Amino acid sequence: MIFVSPDFFWQGNASKKKYRLARWDLICRTKDQGGLGIIDLEIQNKCLLSKWLFKLFNEDGIWQSLLRKKYLGSKTLSQVSAKPTDSHFWKGLLNVKHTFLSYTSYNIKDGSQISFWEDVWRGNRPFSERFPNLYHVVFNKHDTVEQVVSTNPLNLSFRRTLVGVKLTEYINLVAYLRDFNLADERDTISWKLHNNGQFSVRSMYQKLINQQVPFRHKYIWKLKIPLKIKIFLWYLLKGVLLTKDNLAKKNWDGSHKCYFCNCNETIQHLFFDCHHAKNLWRVVAVATGLPPPSSVAHMSSTWLLDIDAKQRKLILVGVAALCWAIWRCRNDICFNNVRYTSFLQALFRGAYWLRFWALLQPAGTQELLRSVSKNLETTALELFSRFGWKFNNRLGS
Repeated sequence: MIFVSPDFFWQGNASKKKYRLARWDLICRTKDQGGLGIIDLEIQNKCLLSKWLFKLFNEDGIWQSLLRKKYLGSKTLSQVSAKPTDSHFWKGLLNVKHTFLSYTSYNIKDGSQISFWEDVWRGNRPFSERFPNLYHVVFNKHDTVEQVVSTNPLNLSFRRTLVGVKLTEYINLVAYLRDFNLADERDTISWKLHNNGQFSVRSMYQKLINQQVPFRHKYIWKLKIPLKIKIFLWYLLKGVLLTKDNLAKKNWDGSHKCYFCNCNETIQHLFFDCHHAKNLWRVVAVATGLPPPSSVAHMSSTWLLDIDAKQRKLILVGVAALCWAIWRCRNDICFNNVRYTSFLQALFRGAYWLRFWALLQPAGTQELLRSVSKNLETTALELFSRFGWKFNNRLGS
């Protein structure tokens, strides 16, 4: 499943091989960290296995008793290692054991399930690190808390007489455990990623998938436009749309020329520098009073910096419609052999989608987007009528 997931995402059930536009680990990041929020099945599997470990430690039942007798015996969970004869399920649990235990804390009761030296059960470090000189000379490094603390004095035996630093550490250890008492109940563990101490797959998944890389453009997921268009904007912001320069990076050997002019096609050229794109943005500037964006980076950062957040979202809906229209017109020429003679065809297509997506907006803003759409068309018609262009001429298909 993990191996075929990327193939299914990029190709679906199509037999023809398609390009992968981004790394799978980037796709699987959460949306607020620059990904698409696709579930990483490998991490999800670790989280689901960890849920079994939490239940094994904290609950009593038939399957818990069987696993404890067969695989744990007198050892604690942290002390057990996988054997060739172990079941596939048990090996899977042990593979995620260390990751799971790093997000847990022990609730000491009878001390029978916790290693005295190697588990973090008192303080924030194991005793093997806090008292290293004692740990190096103790006979039984795998004793449980119960085996050591249940007697007075502590049930510890060493390979040599304690003097100097070792004696000092032993005195400190005894003093540290002076007020500690065991209870007549089974040990439990708490999940540190939840305030209530209960394990959840969601909390562990978010912790493991978290790359601490904030995505500055997460606003695109809040726009009220179709999901396909949001993903298109994500591709545009990441610079991975399959323009001809990106195709060339994937060993494509076709012409690099733009379909609308004689220049090499790049994302920057297609959406901003081509004369078709420049004319489209000039009409937008006349119709709305906004200065034309100069690049994807400019459009997604400082272009609308001084505009109210609500208005900014509506403007970005219009930007998405126009960029999608440019891309669709380009693809019509590429794949359907459609002949486009004017940038107005992209503008009118974008205006149509803007009217259509107005239905997805809050009731108070729908009419505003419709009027902006109509204003774009009217402005284009009026501008070109000055140069003899006739209103009633049908645009070429």
